Amino acid sequence: MAMVDHCLLSVVKKDPSRSAFQEAGFGLIAMIGLLALLSVGLAVFSPSLIRIWDRHEQDLETHHLDVIKKGIITYLRQNNAFPPSLVSLVPDYVPFSTPQITTNARGFTRYYAVHPGLAGFNNRTGLSAAELVNARFLLLSNLTQDVAPIITTPAEFETWWTTNESLVPDLHMHRSNVGYLFYSLAITPEGNGASFFIATAPATDSGGGLLPTHNAFHLAGTMIGFDEATTYTFPEVQFALTTNTAYWFDPLCSAAKQWNPLKPSC
Repeated sequence: MAMVDHCLLSVVKKDPSRSAFQEAGFGLIAMIGLLALLSVGLAVFSPSLIRIWDRHEQDLETHHLDVIKKGIITYLRQNNAFPPSLVSLVPDYVPFSTPQITTNARGFTRYYAVHPGLAGFNNRTGLSAAELVNARFLLLSNLTQDVAPIITTPAEFETWWTTNESLVPDLHMHRSNVGYLFYSLAITPEGNGASFFIATAPATDSGGGLLPTHNAFHLAGTMIGFDEATTYTFPEVQFALTTNTAYWFDPLCSAAKQWNPLKPSC
């Protein structure tokens, strides 16, 4: 009986080396199975995750260009001039650093272009009716390559302006027509004398002769002054341009009434 018990114990007794080997084998199989499951999961979900992340970056770039556009318009309103570059908007007009405004999330350059017809724009001189249609700017960005646009002529600007970005993968464009920010100012002399001021120095003095007729579009908020003296000093009329406006100068009217927004009589 004792011999039988001993045999049974021998059979039941675990082999330590065999147990460790089996556990290692099972652990390896489990790891391989886990890796297989992960591979299958990645194969299934990775394309979706990539698409979601790509869509996020596309939407973010659209948002960033909109923020930059608003910064350009604010700069234009406050300075009566287009910003010379995107860097000019940092930090007062956009909440970006210089690297953030000049490059997109993928590290490619963003481009800003004002219509070449406005290259010499001076708000004191203003724009003619024919030039007003050129009061436009473009923002260009591509998330997969450098756009590197060539925009030195009105024709090149128009080519980009009319580009269908939906046909160019990852191209982002923002077009802004800011003609609505301008109002016309007409100045007509009915006789010799007077002077006037538009936006910035120098003023336009008659020197006792006939003032030049003026008819142009200026940015909203442009300061205007009309002085009856032949050399501009203290204006009888002064205002910020907020609507299309016309004034006449008539030296035959009484003092302080020679500048009038209505045609004579005074």
